[in-house]
Amino acid sequence: MPHSFDSYIIEIMDSIIVIKEEQLAEVVYAAVSRCLDERKVEESVSRPDDEGYYDRDEICGLLHIAYPTLWRIEKSGLLKSQKVGRKNLYSKSEVNQLMKSGKLAKYNRK
Repeated sequence: MPHSFDSYIIEIMDSIIVIKEEQLAEVVYAAVSRCLDERKVEESVSRPDDEGYYDRDEICGLLHIAYPTLWRIEKSGLLKSQKVGRKNLYSKSEVNQLMKSGKLAKYNRK
């Protein structure tokens, strides 16, 4: 038996929740924060810090150096790049190891 229009409105009205704008903002913030926290946990579990590669921009930002300085580091043999297409990629494990050893300290502008 089809529902009458009035009973349909009552069913919808029963499921509506009224909250203030501030409360809505808090609920949305909490939900988004929880999702981001879960995503960070999944990323850290699935990909350790030493896996993968840095590109030229990332490594220059990380080391606080300019492109010519990165070129000099490569030329000195401290760091090796892998050419993929038109990009130079640097192993994260190799870069992190060099940073921990302090061998890149003399190149740092910071």
